[in-house]
Amino acid sequence: MFWSLIRNEWMKVFNRTSTYVMIGLLIVGVLITAIYTFYQQKDQQLPSEEEWRSELMQQNEEYLEQEKTTINRYIKSHAINQQAINEYRLEHNISPYDKENVWSYMESNTSLTQMIGVFVILIGASIVSLEFKQGTAKLLLVRSASRLQILFAKFATVILFGLFLLVILFMSSIIIGGSLFGFDASSTHISASNGEVFEWSRTLYVGVDYLSNSITVFMLSAFAFMISTMFRSDSIAIAISIMLLFIGTMATNILGLITDWARFSLFANTDLTVYFSGGPMVEDMTFSFSIVMLILYLSLFLTLAGVFFKKRDVSI
Repeated sequence: MFWSLIRNEWMKVFNRTSTYVMIGLLIVGVLITAIYTFYQQKDQQLPSEEEWRSELMQQNEEYLEQEKTTINRYIKSHAINQQAINEYRLEHNISPYDKENVWSYMESNTSLTQMIGVFVILIGASIVSLEFKQGTAKLLLVRSASRLQILFAKFATVILFGLFLLVILFMSSIIIGGSLFGFDASSTHISASNGEVFEWSRTLYVGVDYLSNSITVFMLSAFAFMISTMFRSDSIAIAISIMLLFIGTMATNILGLITDWARFSLFANTDLTVYFSGGPMVEDMTFSFSIVMLILYLSLFLTLAGVFFKKRDVSI
């Protein structure tokens, strides 16, 4: 029964013209970034070994000065980590420069997950409220499935649609990026956290980076889903969720400068890559703490959506 409900919701999503417009815009976005990157790197000349080694040593002198003089925890943490990365590169003779390749192109394309965020929020905010606007909610609820089954089938469809767009972004970036830039490049990505250096497989890092960037998307989709269920208004849900998508992390970073209570913010916990690259917003935050906070927020959003949907009067 539950899977048939999801299939039914999936068909509804793909019966909308806007769904195909979203997919088309995403692919156009990938093409635009590919063309821009291709012409930017066309005549690119990479520094010689002597040049980049000299540059890294000069950077480390500047970072060391920053570390000693700054009182800002973020700047100090960044200086420590960059020194560690630069020293690792000097020690292992790994240049920070590389010709443009499919992996570096895909890393730059993680910014397009915000476009996916907008699209998934639009679906999440409207998938329930449209039933009330179009007068189909009562017909939907007379089926044998319970209200919660119907509600969570809709939410599962939102998540699946987000994953579908993420796969399109990932695969189109590989195909277009590989065609234009090739796959020949450094096989490792170097990052640091708390002065400890991590060496990643480029493929693994890109995959983790995409998934990490998508966490904010899915959490805000759940938030938009909750708001639209509570108020039957997709416009309110869309406006608030898109605003949070673009300013939520920045606002939380500012709050983190003032108080450690920022660790309990949703946006302090959505980017899990900080535990391997740069360090968390609040010094004593841990990976497991962020996972627990994400589960708690998701549980809150879905519980409120469920409570309001079960009590909703559908005599329309």
